[in-house]
This record gives sequence, structure tokens and C-alpha cells, in this order.
Amino acid sequence: MYLIGCFMGITLAALAWLSRREEGKVLMRMSVYLYKKGCIHKAPLLNAPQVQKELENLHPGQSGLLLQGDYYTRKIKLVLAVLLLGTLVGVLVRVKAETGGSLTIQGELLRPQPGKGDKQVELQAFLEGRELGRMTVMVPERQLTEQETRELYEIFWERLSREALGENPSWRQVYAPLTLTEELEGYPFAVSWRSGNYEVLSNSGAITCPETPTEVMLKAEIRYLDYTWQEELKLLVVPRPLTETELLVRQAGEAYYRAQEADAEKDKIRMPTELEEMQLTWKEIREDYSLLVLFLTVAAAAAVFLLQDRDLHQQVLKRREEMKAAYPVALNKLILYLGAGMTIRGAFQKIALDYQKRQTREKQKPLYEEMLYACNQLQSGISESRVYELWAARTGLQDCARLSTMLIQNLKKGNAALLPRLKEEGKKALQEELNLRRKRGEEAGTRLLVPMVMMMAIVLVLVMIPAFQSFGI
Repeated sequence: MYLIGCFMGITLAALAWLSRREEGKVLMRMSVYLYKKGCIHKAPLLNAPQVQKELENLHPGQSGLLLQGDYYTRKIKLVLAVLLLGTLVGVLVRVKAETGGSLTIQGELLRPQPGKGDKQVELQAFLEGRELGRMTVMVPERQLTEQETRELYEIFWERLSREALGENPSWRQVYAPLTLTEELEGYPFAVSWRSGNYEVLSNSGAITCPETPTEVMLKAEIRYLDYTWQEELKLLVVPRPLTETELLVRQAGEAYYRAQEADAEKDKIRMPTELEEMQLTWKEIREDYSLLVLFLTVAAAAAVFLLQDRDLHQQVLKRREEMKAAYPVALNKLILYLGAGMTIRGAFQKIALDYQKRQTREKQKPLYEEMLYACNQLQSGISESRVYELWAARTGLQDCARLSTMLIQNLKKGNAALLPRLKEEGKKALQEELNLRRKRGEEAGTRLLVPMVMMMAIVLVLVMIPAFQSFGI
């Protein structure tokens, strides 16, 4: 995909370049010629009615035939440019594949030059024209002659010693870490370093600056095939030179310790006020989290403001769920009272008043609270149908809306089939309640999967670790 993207990008860039040159005009003339030939032979790819219609919609008032001709001409030009550039790239890739390999026409494998490393080559063997199969061989790099080894080693050692110095000015003034590499790119030599004083210089080049200049002998062993060279570097490790700021900080610290010794018997230490004939002031660094507290306060206030709406919405949903759960019981009570011969109003009030009597022993139930409020509205003189309508609207439940509709229709027109319809509604409500409880059970089971998986993972770890230890892994 990367190669395809690069190829398309190169193609578009080349097309833009060709459009400003004479070659672009040649492509345009070829495109016009091909389009005319296609129109004469009525090629379906160059005479799509839908294309002409869409071009007319995009450019109202212009000729569809002219728009179509310009559209297909530019399209053919792009296709020709892609074909041209793709062909050129394919030829270049083919030439590179033929000339850039390791196996020559004479049947010889080219070795990598010294320092380039071994090379892996994939070969295909043929025996009198019959393919035997493929194999992958490792071609080692060419070995140097003795003369080439000596000449290359001199160049290598000069470069290695120069790069090993790192950021230090000279071997007699070493205070920064050394760059002790084990090899240099382009050279076939392997290097190992050994320090004569590990407390000051490690084998990796790390420096521990002493208080006084210290001489250290650094030895290098260089190997190539059967050749071995021993080199020694005598370096002087000195204390790291301080910058101007670091020097002033040290002087300020020394001035403080002098003031501390001078005021050793006093309750307070008079801090020095001058350094290098310049005014010196001090400021204590204290932990000040006031800005953080202010930021957290603002964030908490914003979170409270935003989350209040969410909590309110959650409370509404919880209240609605509680009413949904209490609806089948209330409906069955209504069916029972109506079946016993009570009126709708009397049954409604009976359910609400029974709840009011038990209210001291039970927690509040939103559905019955709404029914009790509806009974108060009935006593205040509001019409019965209006009360049932308002009750259903306050609950926000579709079930209560259906029940309210049935009760209102019975009050207006009378309906002998009210009780059977209510029984059917009761069965439906009970089934919905059962489905809801089953759904909650499934959700609870799903939430329990997470701790179960964690416990299983812990058990697997406790079992597998001793098993691996017993195998010595």
C-alpha cells in the first residue's frame, strides 16, 4: 500500500509538471484523438448518458456535449500519463532487478565489500533446464589482503581514537564521558576496551571526575580474523570545569556556610547580601499549591454544575423504573375492585387510600403517590377524565397512558368490555415485568464476568509460575 501511494503521488506530481510543458500538449492532443475515435465508434465508456446529465446539473446553462468532451479528454489524459509513468517505473525496476543482483551472468556471486557485513541471497537452481528448487545462501564479505588490512587499520585507528575522545578537548584534559564503541560502520574491525582505573573510568567510557587530576591508562584490543592489535591511550582525567553560573552558585554556597559558622551561637543566620561586589538576595522555595487548588475548585464547580443535570436525569429514570415495577400490582388491584362492583373512581381512591394507611410502614412509592395526588384533585372538583389524563402525563409511562385512555373512554361512552381489556392489559404488564427482570438478571451476570475472569487469571498465574520454576525456565 505504501508503494502504491508513493506511485500515485509521483504520478499526480508528474502529471502537473507535464501539463506545463510541451509533453503535456502532446498528451492532450493524443487524448482528443482517442476521444474522437471513441465517439465515432460509439464506445460505451466514453458516451455514458448519466455522466452528461450529472455534468449538466453541476454546470447549469452550459452545453452537456462540451462538458462531456472536456471531462473525458482530461480523464484520458490522466490515464495516458499514468500508463506512461508506470511503464517508465516498471522499466527502471526491471533494469534494477537485472543489474542490481549479486549473481553475475558468468555465474559468480559478488561478495560484499569489507565492513559491509554478510549478505543473504535467494537462489534458484536448474539442472539442464529443470528446476530443482530455491535455496537461501549466506554470502560472507570479502576478506582483506595483508597489505589492505595494514592500510585500513591505520585509517581505522585514527578515526576510532578521534571519535572515542567525545566532547573532551584532548586526552590530557578529560572530564566528559568517552565514546568507546566496539565497531565503526564501514570497517571490519572489532574493538574491546579495558580501563586501568575503574574508579575514575569505566570500560563503557563513563567518567567519575576526581577532585584532583588523575592519570588513567586506557587499553584497546582490536581484532580482525587472525590479526590482533594492542593500543594504549594515556589520558588525564580532570575535574569538570564549572560554568559561570555554577561557579557563582558554589561561591554563594560558600558564603552561606561562612555566615552559618559566624552565627553558630545565635538564633538566626544573617544571610550574605553581597557576592563579587554585586547584591545577593535570597528567596525560600516553598510548596505552593494555591493555583492547583484554585484550578481543582473551578473544575469541581463545573463538574457539579454539569453533573447535576445528569443526576437529575438518573433520578427521573429511577423513579420511572419504580413506577414501572409497581404498575402491574396497582393494575391488578384495580381489576379486582372493578370486578367486585366498585366504580372506577371508587377503585382508584381505594387503592390510593390503602397506600396512605400503609405509608408509615413502607417507603414511598412514586406511582401510588401520583394516585394519591390524583385523588386530591378529584376532591378539589377537577373532572374525573381530566384527572386520569393528568395522572398519566405525570408518570410518563406508556402503560399508564393506555390505562388512562381506557378509563376515559369508559367514562365518555361506556364500555362493557372494559374489564376484559383491563385483564388483558394486566397480563401484558406482568409479561413486561418478567422480561424486565430477566434482562436485569442477564446484565448482572454479564457484570460478574469481569471479576470471574480476573480470578481465573490469578489462578492460572498461581498454577503456571511453580510449573515454570520446576522446569527451570
